[in-house]
Amino acid sequence: MKSLIEIPEKMNALVLHGVGDLRYEQVEVPELKDGTVLLKIKACGICSSDMPRIFVNGTYHFPTIPGHEFSGQIVAVGNGVDESLLGKRSCVFPMLPCRSCRACEMEEWAQCSGYSYFGSRCDGAFAQYLVVPTWNLVPFSDELSYEEAALCEPAAVSLHAVNLSGLKEGMNVAVIGTGTIAFLIGSFAKSKIGDGKVVICGRSENKLEYAEQLGFEMVNTSEEQPQDGIKRITGSDGADVVFEAVGSNAAISSAIKSAAALGKVILVGNPDDDLKLEKNVYWSILRRQLTIAGSWNSNYNSRINDWADALKIFESGSLNLKGLITHTFKLEDNEKAFETIKDPNEFTLKVMFTID
Repeated sequence: MKSLIEIPEKMNALVLHGVGDLRYEQVEVPELKDGTVLLKIKACGICSSDMPRIFVNGTYHFPTIPGHEFSGQIVAVGNGVDESLLGKRSCVFPMLPCRSCRACEMEEWAQCSGYSYFGSRCDGAFAQYLVVPTWNLVPFSDELSYEEAALCEPAAVSLHAVNLSGLKEGMNVAVIGTGTIAFLIGSFAKSKIGDGKVVICGRSENKLEYAEQLGFEMVNTSEEQPQDGIKRITGSDGADVVFEAVGSNAAISSAIKSAAALGKVILVGNPDDDLKLEKNVYWSILRRQLTIAGSWNSNYNSRINDWADALKIFESGSLNLKGLITHTFKLEDNEKAFETIKDPNEFTLKVMFTID
């Protein structure tokens, strides 16, 4: 083992002991193993999926340290690891596949039937340190901040969805939702369609104002049905591709209604509860011959690497990444961080922990 620092025995972390029981406390620093590195966490985003994970459903076991959208500096390397990695900045593909199932044989890691996952099935990055296999490392340049790089996970998820859609120049796109992933999907889609239009649909006025600043068309769903606004803006019978980034009954129904005949609907949002489609909405899928596709996680294989592609876009400076990060907090201020996310009057996109 080689190290840049004297590795402490204890570290500060947010530990989930039960549903709603998140504690800021000291725990042991995880031990390095062969083929792994010790990452000093610098930034970790709070994913929308972390909210039900912490406050509603829990993780797969307790105690667990949440957090899967993160970046940091490699401060120690285990046996068999290239020492030139020491000091490098890296974000991390958070999935730990079984490598033996059918999906893993095809390098389709996101469809692994026996995976582990940082922050839900094993400890994650709401902490000062994390041990990571070298295979999961996604290094980035010094020009990119740790906070911006911590957006790579939602960016890879968003880029994956856009790539699945088969977007072409001149197409019109609708995005149902106004969260971080919705805006990233809109941004990636905009770069592919040339003169086509990207319509962001949501009810939060401050987020719709932000969408306008980014150059998107907007539909305020408090005032107008998404399908009506999309038809008005595009001058057609709907969008060629609709991305659903909420996961609710209403949003999925709106996405289906907003798609043009022979269009595509890409489902990205995580549902909070069971879903039910009205008969007429289901019929519209059949009669307009829509293609409905699910998008899960991201590609990270020898053929397609959404993480590397997202970092290239990040490093090009073409996206306003800092604008997506609306709040940063220290781990010890976690209660305020979660209160901010829950406050309907607060403009939040990506809320992030920055860690010393």
